[in-house]
Amino acid sequence: MRRTAEEAAQTKAALLEAALFQFAEHGVAATKLADVAQRAGLTRGAVYHHFTDKTALYATVIANSWDSVTAPVWAVLDSDGPVEDRLREFLVAWLRRLREDRHFRALLTITLNASYGPDQPEGISDGRASKSYGLADWLQRLETFLAGKRDGARDGDGAGAGAGAGHRGTHADDPSGAAAGILAWLCGTALLAATDPDLLPPSDASGVALPLRGALP
Repeated sequence: MRRTAEEAAQTKAALLEAALFQFAEHGVAATKLADVAQRAGLTRGAVYHHFTDKTALYATVIANSWDSVTAPVWAVLDSDGPVEDRLREFLVAWLRRLREDRHFRALLTITLNASYGPDQPEGISDGRASKSYGLADWLQRLETFLAGKRDGARDGDGAGAGAGAGHRGTHADDPSGAAAGILAWLCGTALLAATDPDLLPPSDASGVALPLRGALP
């Protein structure tokens, strides 16, 4: 029984992996369950054993991948150090993941594209529901971080903080507006990466100078 459960889990994982890339490469609307099964090297019956339809498969791909794929990038904001340094490292890590991590790039592609009309799986009542869940969470994290409310956001005695040390813990005058600006940049770079990762800004401090300057005083 244990072996059967393990095999079932492996089959489900293979289907989710195949669906992630099939959705990203061909669009949700154009993808058929048979396409996912073929990509995973399984039968269509295996898909229906785990998922009632494409909507359920899509929702599970998003739910299962969101935290596991994006968490390492967001963890940079929760690390120790000056706020400006953490935000810079977060933005650089974002660009690097878009360039180098195909799972990250595929997840962002299907998440951001899923809210646009014909590329929406049938049966989802709100075309923006799946996307809004994740993006609203991102916006909240950014607002909290920029408002200086996240644990460790203040730099203590400010030693080594450099220019602008007197503003540590206050950040931008309008944290909500600054967070929205950063979110727009994140979404824009993700859509650009879906077209061609080589078009992305450099994955270093120079590539994130503009959004960083707009977010902090």
